[in-house]
Amino acid sequence: MEDVLRSLEEKILSSYKLNSLTKAFERISDRYRKGSGTFLQTQEERWVYLLTRLPATFATSVRVCQELRARRSDLTFQSLLDVGAGPGAGLWAASQVFDTLTKATLIERDVDFLRIGKEIASFSSLDAVKQAIWKCEDMSRLGDIESHDLTILSYSIGEVPEHSWKVFLPKLWKATEKALVIIEPGTPVGYARMMKLRSMLLEMGGVLWAPCPHGNSCPLVGQDWCHFSVRVSRSSLHRKLKSAELGYEDEKFCYLVIGKESCPSYSSRILRHPMQGSGHIKLSLCQKEGLNQCIVSKRDKEKYREIKKLNWGDVIT
Repeated sequence: MEDVLRSLEEKILSSYKLNSLTKAFERISDRYRKGSGTFLQTQEERWVYLLTRLPATFATSVRVCQELRARRSDLTFQSLLDVGAGPGAGLWAASQVFDTLTKATLIERDVDFLRIGKEIASFSSLDAVKQAIWKCEDMSRLGDIESHDLTILSYSIGEVPEHSWKVFLPKLWKATEKALVIIEPGTPVGYARMMKLRSMLLEMGGVLWAPCPHGNSCPLVGQDWCHFSVRVSRSSLHRKLKSAELGYEDEKFCYLVIGKESCPSYSSRILRHPMQGSGHIKLSLCQKEGLNQCIVSKRDKEKYREIKKLNWGDVIT
């Protein structure tokens, strides 16, 4: 994906001036903050959005697909359904993690994003990406859907009005043979949305594979919310468009992995960056019994060595 993005940057810079791209980014940001107007209004704005958001959505999708593989390494996924696919970050991520994929169907309502997604896919060496089937449809008004092993909704469930979830979600769940992945921004709004989806899918008979080590109510209360983070490299153009100095950004996200059958259990999920102290590591954990603050002393050499390798979002078995 990194090579593809570099090629796209060269192509875009040959068609648009940097100053024009920067102004397009400012317009997008302004609309996003105000919550007004059509989010992306021109082809130039779509390219800018692609350059500034695709690296992050791809990185989070890879991270969650890796979690799915870790939870059920015995499963193979041959077909993928990417709903609200945008330019196809979910497809690229799943294809990178699951080399068994041979078929993919992507549903996207924005015809320009669909065209861009097809163009990007042509750069891939993977048949599942190059030969993917793209459908221009509004995900909130889907008809019958062909079954696929894996279904992904990456930063897209917000396109479906909440009052339509009772029709939309069972339809997707029925079309999912093995696992359903949902990814949203790591914000209080994204978390609240995930909790509602979590309850609905468990009521449908889904099995919670990640991130929770249990199917009980979320133990977080008050102003806290469950989310995770992945570090994303920024290209030179990416930094210029955002007027950023750092060569990376940390993308916060929420996610769910819901399966059709049982999954090996684990005891804990690390909810925050481990805090390194003098001779100890302090962990914030989500466990079947609820939240727990755990301190691992350096005196416990074996356990300390294991914990030191772990980070925010990792599992303790």
